[in-house]
Amino acid sequence: MRQQGFNLIEIMFALLLLGLVISVSVETSSGDFASYQRMKDTTLARWVAFNQLAVVQTSKGFPATGKSEGKADMGLDKWQWQQEILATPDPDLRKVKVSVFREGLPQQILAVELAYVANPQPNVRRVGQ
Repeated sequence: MRQQGFNLIEIMFALLLLGLVISVSVETSSGDFASYQRMKDTTLARWVAFNQLAVVQTSKGFPATGKSEGKADMGLDKWQWQQEILATPDPDLRKVKVSVFREGLPQQILAVELAYVANPQPNVRRVGQ
């Protein structure tokens, strides 16, 4: 009489295949999560930068050149930004650069955004020019 069912080698091979499928699925999922987290952080950092650029662009007057920094909350996280206002060849135009990173991690910049601000009174020359 012939015995029905699987022998031990067949069961071990099936378990090996199942383990490989599970490990590939877990590795793919964790890679997707890391990619999602990176994209989320970059998006939030860009929003912080855009908000700071909007502050400069909507403030009264023509911004002076120089550097400044500050903090912001966005998406339940704390962020820091560094802003640099630079002169351009056109004396009635300023270049504004905002870099954003997680609070306490200035070496890991997640977003850098640039904008330009025009002098609201271009015909009025500043003293010394």
